[in-house]
Amino acid sequence: MAWLDPSLLLLTAIGTAAGIYIGAIPGLSVTMAVSILISFTFSWDINDALALMVGIYMGGVYGGSRSAILLNIPGAPSAIATALDGYPLAQRGEAGAAIGLSTVMSVIGGFVGILVLAVAAPTIAEFALRFQPRDYLLLAILGILLVGSLSGESLAKGVFAGALGLLIGTVGLDPLTAEERFTFGVVELWNGISPIAVMIGLFGMSEALIQLHHLDKAAIKQNVSKIIPSWKLVRKFLPLSLQSSSIGVIIGALPGTGGDIAALLAYDQAKRVTKQPSRPFGEGAYEGLVAPESANNAAVGG
Repeated sequence: MAWLDPSLLLLTAIGTAAGIYIGAIPGLSVTMAVSILISFTFSWDINDALALMVGIYMGGVYGGSRSAILLNIPGAPSAIATALDGYPLAQRGEAGAAIGLSTVMSVIGGFVGILVLAVAAPTIAEFALRFQPRDYLLLAILGILLVGSLSGESLAKGVFAGALGLLIGTVGLDPLTAEERFTFGVVELWNGISPIAVMIGLFGMSEALIQLHHLDKAAIKQNVSKIIPSWKLVRKFLPLSLQSSSIGVIIGALPGTGGDIAALLAYDQAKRVTKQPSRPFGEGAYEGLVAPESANNAAVGG
């Protein structure tokens, strides 16, 4: 079988390693890396090029969790939900356990996504082609409401934050008429505001200010040992991982969506269905780490 070709497996492994490195560095976009790579693979065999690019993309989705857990700065948009409980786990001295569990759940989610892709790729493509403008509008509304549901006790604040994000997204050239929107004559804003820049500002700068405020306190030593999780721990969260992977596959199949929406939706669903979390969500709950990491990797296959 073609997918067992040693050269394809080697290219996938190289791409995955490079993707993890790129995804772990805030400011480097895995989408940007794949876009640049396309120009170098025009003369390649299509299977070789796809193997390398898929490896980079999936590695980048996983790699974004590293900086989210250790620094509270998501390396990729799909790791935003991971930071909500991953970083508190690291602050508790459980960084190694968080990285190990996120790795295993990413593998499970990626396997589910690839399995669905191999079995139902034509059906998924046909479904995606049926999307109409009204469907994209409903997806946008779903995204704003999803942000509101994740905001905790104040739904109004969450919806306002989603609307503010939507307003920021309008900056740039109109995709249909090429009219300038809120660019104020600045050429650099024609392409819009980069989500990576916004994430680094929201997460990175806020964390830097928090650390400056607590300079008098002793730094928390993050324990990055004992990365490999026990089978008992993996088995405990396997049902949640499969549920979140299913959400990721469905969301990933929808045009205009991706691992970021899948991760947030899976996180919200985990909060609803988990009766007795290991800790309160947002304070280092393992469930809050398992759900988004499974979903965002499964969305790649979807």
